[in-house]
Amino acid sequence: MSVDGGRLQSLWTAVATQPATKAFRTTGVGVECARGPLLAAVDRSDRRALLIPVLAKQTLKEDLDGRAVVLRKRSLEDEHSYRTYACLELVDPAQDDLFTALCVEVVERVAAHPDKAVAALKKVLSDWKALLAGAREALSPSALAGLFGELQVLREMLGHDPGAVAFWTGPERAAQDFHRGLDAIEVKTTVAAEGRKIRINGSGQLDLATPGRLVLRWFRLGTGGGVSVPALVDEIVQLADDPPGFRKLLLDYGYQEREREIYARRLFEILEHRAYEVGVDFPRIVGASFTAGAVPAGVDDVDYVVDLDSAPAMASLLDDAALTEFMEQS
Repeated sequence: MSVDGGRLQSLWTAVATQPATKAFRTTGVGVECARGPLLAAVDRSDRRALLIPVLAKQTLKEDLDGRAVVLRKRSLEDEHSYRTYACLELVDPAQDDLFTALCVEVVERVAAHPDKAVAALKKVLSDWKALLAGAREALSPSALAGLFGELQVLREMLGHDPGAVAFWTGPERAAQDFHRGLDAIEVKTTVAAEGRKIRINGSGQLDLATPGRLVLRWFRLGTGGGVSVPALVDEIVQLADDPPGFRKLLLDYGYQEREREIYARRLFEILEHRAYEVGVDFPRIVGASFTAGAVPAGVDDVDYVVDLDSAPAMASLLDDAALTEFMEQS
């Protein structure tokens, strides 16, 4: 039996709710090696770990730099047993996404060779060492999800116009992510299981001069399967008439090919999608929201949250036909 990233994340979340009465709170991941079951664990500081049972005399050498992940021996005792484990522990919470993918690979390799658990563990760590060393330079999970959303829209636009790469303005820090003529598209994504709240950056992000039209595309993404950002990049390269220009925009966004293997381990699927036409009745803060018709002098970095469920649905929510018409015309 193997375990995917979503299930492993769920196990860690569930075990973290247990009372912290011991060094680790644990639960089985559903895979056993020759010495016993592998455990998803959370320590007293709520740091996540994967425990692989080993012989007490087994020598384990920490071969990572300790910035993102550490490996060390830990012994756990309860009323039923005393076991020694190879403890693979997350040090940097910002690398939670990478740590999950790393643990999934460890679990899968141990499941394939349960009598050689330590060898399987060391092989995975050897393969991942360079990736973990460069992890701090990689896009964060939220940034990668945001890039996925923008690339999803770009791929749609390329279906209507092979030159649509020229309309992707998000990497250039424009007010909206796409501009074509007078019209614009802003893209927001979430991996949260519930709610439809989005963060708006600046009073200009949901503002556009008439007669231009501004459409907000919102995606809820799942991470249990689907398509990786590198796979989407490859598809766009084939569709676009300006691959070099597209590559340059990716670099401006912060995406670099040397992190490709890291990003390929993160899969996204669209669970829910909505499109809104942003107009005067849409909940937002723009210059016209203020008495003087502009953001008051001395006020910087207007940042706020919009609950899309409060948007006037009949006035702003676009159905598939209306969205397709906009995408074809804009």
